[in-house]
Amino acid sequence: MSATSLSRRGVLAGAVAGALASPLAAVPAHAARRRGLLIFLALDGFDVDYLDGRAPMPHLMSLVRAGSVTTGTGVMASITNQSWTAVSCGAHPDRTRNAAYYYDEAAGVARGQSRDSAVEGLAQAWRPQGIRIGSAQWFILQDKGTAYGDPDGLYTQPGGRIGARVDDAIAMLTGQPVDSGGTTVTLARRPDFLAVYSSDLDGDGHSFGPGDPRMLDTLRETDAGIGRLIRTVKELDLYGRTTWVVTGDHGMTGWNTPMAAQAVAALTAAGFTPEVIGSGGRPAPGTDAVLVSGGSIASVHLLGAAATDAAAVGRARAALADTEGVAAVLTKAEQAALRMAPQYGQLVLELAAPYALSFTPPAEGFDGRHGSRAETKVPLVLAGHRIRRGRPPRHPRHVDLAATMSALLGVDPPAQSEGRVLRESLLP
Repeated sequence: MSATSLSRRGVLAGAVAGALASPLAAVPAHAARRRGLLIFLALDGFDVDYLDGRAPMPHLMSLVRAGSVTTGTGVMASITNQSWTAVSCGAHPDRTRNAAYYYDEAAGVARGQSRDSAVEGLAQAWRPQGIRIGSAQWFILQDKGTAYGDPDGLYTQPGGRIGARVDDAIAMLTGQPVDSGGTTVTLARRPDFLAVYSSDLDGDGHSFGPGDPRMLDTLRETDAGIGRLIRTVKELDLYGRTTWVVTGDHGMTGWNTPMAAQAVAALTAAGFTPEVIGSGGRPAPGTDAVLVSGGSIASVHLLGAAATDAAAVGRARAALADTEGVAAVLTKAEQAALRMAPQYGQLVLELAAPYALSFTPPAEGFDGRHGSRAETKVPLVLAGHRIRRGRPPRHPRHVDLAATMSALLGVDPPAQSEGRVLRESLLP
């Protein structure tokens, strides 16, 4: 049982034990000799603690019975686009160069999230190898091997909640018409790989905070969507040849206490002229310390002469380390050790809960946040065809999923993939 425990505080022991107690239907022996169906459920904001039993998720637990559940580790920063890029490319942000919430000194503007990547992703690697792909709003693949109207790499973006994305996924599986960017497409053959993205846990977590009772409804809704997919696969007689991979991009913690004023005061007292700016913002003339908030992290950029002055960097670090709400101050060397993207500032702040780099509390009274190492832990479910029942992988990471899913499909991973195949959890 200890091998399948997945909460950072051990909260899943009961749920996982109950799931694994049920029998598993036998998989036909011939299934491994044919390429089956691989379904990837990308659940934004899927924190490990959501599986602590607070809400029943019988459909997800049925997948656990067909495989395993454990804790996966994401990348730094634990922000959506960086995380999904790492999953798709099998590479850390220092290689993909995907970053978010930093100051672009060359352009003089603070940057938010982007889908940029310096290396190829799953769909770009798989399409030339004959893999047919469907993506129901897993946006990290859009125009990177999938596109609107492309029957061999179909991308759809219905918006809405998980039910709308599952509708599109079911249409792709069953050969029904589906809207793809305004073009109606009917697939003549089902995809080999089907990605289904849901942003409900993330959106509601940001709106309410991860501990809000309303999140119980979101968890139930998410599980219902998973259940609809499972039923469809069974109705199509594909269940014995379907592999399921379910994970999140990052976890979620909460905040209700602003600390931007304290950070600005600390830097001012240390002799700087600091300014906090948001995405798209530009600092005022004379600013020599720019802070850009990214949830539970903040990128700190020293400008002008201070940028290359080791003493100035040390002075700023000492001032911020003593500021209320700051859990850690990461230097460039420490960022490099964490494989973070190089676009971040000389310093990166990790903020303790319940703080955020804001001047005002959240309008809702409590809000969700992520970005730091505290939110890198997510559930990872591997289930079904080609998966060993009750054999969770050892210390899986986001960057291992590209190699693992490629192995499940029998093709090569993206060229710059640096993760390992989680072979201990796979059948021959």
